[in-house]
Amino acid sequence: MTTNFIITDATGMPTAAVDVDKIQDDGLNLAFRLAAHSGDEDKTGEILAQAVAQHGTSGIGYVLIAAIKHMTNDILAGAFDVMEAATGTKPRAKMAEFADMEHHQEPPC
Repeated sequence: MTTNFIITDATGMPTAAVDVDKIQDDGLNLAFRLAAHSGDEDKTGEILAQAVAQHGTSGIGYVLIAAIKHMTNDILAGAFDVMEAATGTKPRAKMAEFADMEHHQEPPC
């Protein structure tokens, strides 16, 4: 079964072909590499720069979306479950609170 898809523009003209399985694999790898170096801004910047160099500006967006999906569902979800079980805190609720605060802040002058 093929995992190649054609991307089209608003007029239906083909603009790119992508291999969805490769994007998912590369996104998962990127998520794990970033998680392994979380807190090390220099290293995470280096990892992201390597990903951009590998996928180019036209492909990196797809890989980043896959990485965000994996980071959220495969890494953070488990970490939050452990935090909640170990401490009784509600990390998801705290993240929602932070997100809500961002939407209500006044724009900088």
